[in-house]
Amino acid sequence: MNRALIAGLGIQGVACAHGMHVLGYEVAGFDVLEENIEKSAGILDNLGVPITTVHRDIHQLFVKGAHKAEPGSLSLREYNPDVLISALPFHLNFEVAKKCIDHGVRYCDLGGNIDTSKQIAAYAAEKASKPVMTDLGLAPGIANIVAELGYNELGGADSIRIRVGGLPQNPKGSLGYGLTFSPQGLYNEYAEKCRVITDGELKFVEPLTDPEKIKFEKLGELVAFNTSGGLSNTVEMMLERGVRECNYKTIRFPGHLELVRFLLNECRLDLETFSQAVINACGFITDDQVLIAVEIRKGDKKWSKQCRILSTQTFTAMQKTTGLGAAAVAAILGSGKLDGKININYADLASDDFVDNLQKLLPEMSMCD
Repeated sequence: MNRALIAGLGIQGVACAHGMHVLGYEVAGFDVLEENIEKSAGILDNLGVPITTVHRDIHQLFVKGAHKAEPGSLSLREYNPDVLISALPFHLNFEVAKKCIDHGVRYCDLGGNIDTSKQIAAYAAEKASKPVMTDLGLAPGIANIVAELGYNELGGADSIRIRVGGLPQNPKGSLGYGLTFSPQGLYNEYAEKCRVITDGELKFVEPLTDPEKIKFEKLGELVAFNTSGGLSNTVEMMLERGVRECNYKTIRFPGHLELVRFLLNECRLDLETFSQAVINACGFITDDQVLIAVEIRKGDKKWSKQCRILSTQTFTAMQKTTGLGAAAVAAILGSGKLDGKININYADLASDDFVDNLQKLLPEMSMCD
């Protein structure tokens, strides 16, 4: 049986562990926080997922015999995983990736920061002997792979439009929003410039701009607007292929964009103040939904996919589309099918294996329009 090691046993780490178990992997995990280990072990036990966990300082990740004296501890070097998934905060990813690369372990993460992903890719290009993949969240991540599937279906593309939103099922308050991930991450999406392809050229545009209306069944008319980070290496891939237009926008309920513009552009709230304001106004939610809309055009041909994923008692919609989506890819890496290539991109993952894995983990995706 292949082995997967989950780094970070928080909300997404639990979903990753469950996904890898469903796909036939033996699972182990570590976290720097004792409370995460205890909580995740209980959740996974209720889900019927056997997992060996250990409290581990990242510096000792592959140190032989580290913490071996602790009851139930795990020597990660001796465990010899086929793949490691980092579900840690992005600022810890480079160190974990570096240790995996140095020890010949296949690596992937949920991303969260463009500069960190570039740093990992550069180190992998120089030192790695096994595949490395970053940015396997929702967007960038599963939505980008869906775009690659559409690109392949049409045999190319002139334009690619990716629209994604993580929203409450029951919006409340003026923002009509609820947090499903770090408010700091939300701030970065709203504050940093966005990379797009326009008229065949790479350009940077301001966030919170170019709003457009978008409709979803049962939800009515929503709004999508420019935010940063959602394209990742899709930009470079499509630029090399000669795609004329490629952009990413975030979907929100009407009224949200105007209020965020007021807070950031007029009130000029900084990261800390904005994050606390969103926590106060919206809080964190579990009854969420994820919306994905991808449209590919080539000449007079069009390929489109629109999905609405809802939370359940077991997982939030964001866990499904992030942690389970990452597991669908990690299982391919761990199988060794991509060995021989170092820096993996979304085009490498647009395969029957990915579709099959996603069908097992997230069957709602196969019912998308």
